[in-house]
Amino acid sequence: MLRFEITQNGKAREVKLEGDDVIIGRRNERTPVGLDLTPDDLVSRTHARVWREAGEVRIEDLGSRAGTFVNGEKLEHAQVLRPGEVVTLGETQLTLKGGLPDRRKRNAPTGTRNPKRKRPLRPRPKSVADSQTGSLPGNTKVGLHIELTFDGKTRLDVFDRDEIFIGRKHPEVDISLDLSGDLLVSRTHARIWQTRSICWVEDLGSTHGTLVNGEAIDGACVVNTSDKVQIGSTLLRIWHVASTDMTHGDAAPAEEVPHTERQPTVSDSGFPELDSYPVYKEEDYRYYPPRERTAPEAEAVMKSRKSPMGRVRTTHARALDEPFGEGTEPSALMEILPNRPAQLDAHADAGALSDWLVKQLPRWLPGVKRAALFAIHHDTGRIRVRAHVPSLNPVMSDTLAHRALEGRRGYAWVQVSKKESVRRLSTHTGLYVPLVCASRELGILCVEDTEAGAEFNEADLAALMVIGQMAALAWGSRLEAGA
Repeated sequence: MLRFEITQNGKAREVKLEGDDVIIGRRNERTPVGLDLTPDDLVSRTHARVWREAGEVRIEDLGSRAGTFVNGEKLEHAQVLRPGEVVTLGETQLTLKGGLPDRRKRNAPTGTRNPKRKRPLRPRPKSVADSQTGSLPGNTKVGLHIELTFDGKTRLDVFDRDEIFIGRKHPEVDISLDLSGDLLVSRTHARIWQTRSICWVEDLGSTHGTLVNGEAIDGACVVNTSDKVQIGSTLLRIWHVASTDMTHGDAAPAEEVPHTERQPTVSDSGFPELDSYPVYKEEDYRYYPPRERTAPEAEAVMKSRKSPMGRVRTTHARALDEPFGEGTEPSALMEILPNRPAQLDAHADAGALSDWLVKQLPRWLPGVKRAALFAIHHDTGRIRVRAHVPSLNPVMSDTLAHRALEGRRGYAWVQVSKKESVRRLSTHTGLYVPLVCASRELGILCVEDTEAGAEFNEADLAALMVIGQMAALAWGSRLEAGA
């Protein structure tokens, strides 16, 4: 148990927090909040986390908009929080009064499932490339590696996909790892996936639960190579091998995206080229300025991400300054292009321009069923949707969006197959175009087609890039003028 003094609007009160791991924020439907700071609107819904470890209280920011400050200094990494130190979140101040003794019995039995207990987000583990490779078997095949032990026998399974389901044979679910021999395993028991070689396990409401290092989980948590995952009577060890982790050259080369211009690879980039990209549906997304697009910066936030709604794979890429080649001329756009500059100039402010633009895109470009404009808010460090059609809130792969901004490139993509990701998006293909004006990153323009089997081509991408560049100039001038 932890005790804090909370000061809001000049009034102080003391609270005792049950448990040794607490999320601080505001009430929301996605994440249980142990300390609700409503009505402070400057506090993010999942703002920070405090927990007790090795007799000390620690605190970390969870990618909040306004940041977390300890004694007036912005919190960049998890650190020890001592009694009397003042934590500022939005307009709220917290003062640690000290942790109460842990009265749980040391010899209490473990592994008992508690459906109300949420397993806390655990610190981001080292990827396989960073771990001590001597503790891993010598198999360097790319993919998810599952070492399982059941009935005294151990085997290693490797899956060439980013997401698998564990259970017993099921007529409606593609069970990748069939544990039918274990009668304590539910038909759809758990899900395992990886993002950036960070592996996650999620219990799917199984009868007997999923245990990590002897603790029952309810929901998803990160697992490291040394963690023991128990499903029924089966023990698992989980890790991921990416193509850059391999020490042998016997793997088949990955299929290349048809880029017309070579893009330099930055080894320490926080947004490297991936085989597929996770897609999320969030209230807003963290924006990484160019100077902060390093692997440590991006990975610090990945541990607090929930599971993606699906995954997409790029099919075409074009640079903003790339000339049109044969077959890539946006012929459909050429018929309406002469009137576009005047129509863009007819809107007095950036908000009206954004609303008008997304409504026109389905009329201008064949196949566009959905359109959205995501705006970068440099003052808060967030990316938020500015306008969209239809009314359904859009989804986005912020990883792919940052690649588009970083490389000044547009991307066409398709949803991966069901074998690669059981979680399905309601759209099949899309385009991302960065909006940049005079080197200032303004946002991302996105369109989607929901038709099964549809796929945008390079000419479609070129057309949207022309529209995007004109819109960025008009939008940028209005922002500069304060409109």
